[in-house]
Amino acid sequence: MAAKKKSKSGRRAGRGKGANDIRRGPTRDPGPTGSIGCYFVFASMLVIGLVIVLLEVFG
Repeated sequence: MAAKKKSKSGRRAGRGKGANDIRRGPTRDPGPTGSIGCYFVFASMLVIGLVIVLLEVFG
């Protein structure tokens, strides 16, 4: 008589929450407030460019 393999109770493959668990919920859509950082980066790059141009002209 062959011994039955002991099974892990309560664990199913692929159901655990790990570091690679991607939540596809409502938090993935940033909405209109998500582009504020993009505008801030664009404005800061524009200001830095203007400062460099002014330093070149008047410097």
